[in-house]
Amino acid sequence: MNFMKLSVILLMLAFLITLGKPAGIFADARDEQEQKYQSLLKKLKASTEHYNQLVKNYKSFQALPKEKQKTLKDLDNAIFQLIKSYDSFQTLGKEKQIGLKKTAGKLDSQEAGRLLEVFQKFGGWYEALDQTKKDSLAKASHPDGRIAEIKKILTSQWMGRLPKRDLDSLLKLDETTRALQIVKMKKEEQIRVSQSFDKKKKGGLYLEETQKFIAHIKQQLSSEQLEKIGKLENKRGAFVKMILDFAEDNPPLPLNKMGVKYLLPKDLPPEVLAQLKSLKPGVYKPFELTKNEKKWPAFARGVTEIIRRSDPAFNYEFGACKFEDLPEDIRTFVENELIQMLQDDEKVKLQLVEGKWPDYPLMLRDLARVHLVTIPGISIPPELLQLKPGKVPMMLR
Repeated sequence: MNFMKLSVILLMLAFLITLGKPAGIFADARDEQEQKYQSLLKKLKASTEHYNQLVKNYKSFQALPKEKQKTLKDLDNAIFQLIKSYDSFQTLGKEKQIGLKKTAGKLDSQEAGRLLEVFQKFGGWYEALDQTKKDSLAKASHPDGRIAEIKKILTSQWMGRLPKRDLDSLLKLDETTRALQIVKMKKEEQIRVSQSFDKKKKGGLYLEETQKFIAHIKQQLSSEQLEKIGKLENKRGAFVKMILDFAEDNPPLPLNKMGVKYLLPKDLPPEVLAQLKSLKPGVYKPFELTKNEKKWPAFARGVTEIIRRSDPAFNYEFGACKFEDLPEDIRTFVENELIQMLQDDEKVKLQLVEGKWPDYPLMLRDLARVHLVTIPGISIPPELLQLKPGKVPMMLR
């Protein structure tokens, strides 16, 4: 993931909004740092949607009380220092890393990596909450009150995934007894999950569904990426981390009802190719697609993203984006499990993107993450999350 210091962006946007001349703000600047700002600005303007969002974020930031602004800047600086510490450790050779661990024990850089991962996971979980839950977190006292509120929300989400019989039994208990019973049930659940991994193994390193997922990811990779990942086959932790990184950047998505993969410009429908070629040079640069050629669904997603820069309403069904077009196993899971867990506002979100690609399958994936369930063929299998370096727990507890 690419991180940018909030302070840099805010400073730059201050110039943008105040002067209103984004193209030439630093045209005459000689200072090296100002040249970096100019380069960053150019990159940001390449995506109108991203640029406008940053301007909106800046205005929101300026509207906050000074005390709140300082808190956010301090947080941003703390995150930046974590990133520097972690990146510094990662650039060392393997032998130096091992030597440092032996002499210094647990390093700040290792802790930085763990904290960054927690930060990212929490951000994804928080963004998926409805506004009512976000408001309850905002009102809670800091920090103990917010931690208590987070645990309360997680417990509520966990209870929402229980079979009706178990949920009814819990709700009949008084608050104290219910809390004890929930702790017991969660421990039993963890034991069952752990045991199920051992029972399902079929002579290989991974469960059958995990093997299928890894095969899907490999089908999407370039020859260079395949060669890179092939060297890590015997290094389980590094191999799993790379698979998860690839899956996050380019998640596997089901094909459309015709079973067509769009991998090259010549594969595109004539009307889509014509619209792509009609875009102005500043909106579309051929190399953006070249790097994703022969990759599914990265190439089709790239085409969609580029055209939507000038035509936000653009939509073409490159892949399955309606319930009835989903593969049978995914459709059965969504209908019998995922839909039953969704709140009314989540169902509305899903309905609004049905028929849009890749919005619909990605929304399914995100909702499954919120409710901690696995959609076959789309979601990352729990086994891989368990095996990820750092012993990340399979579920948010």
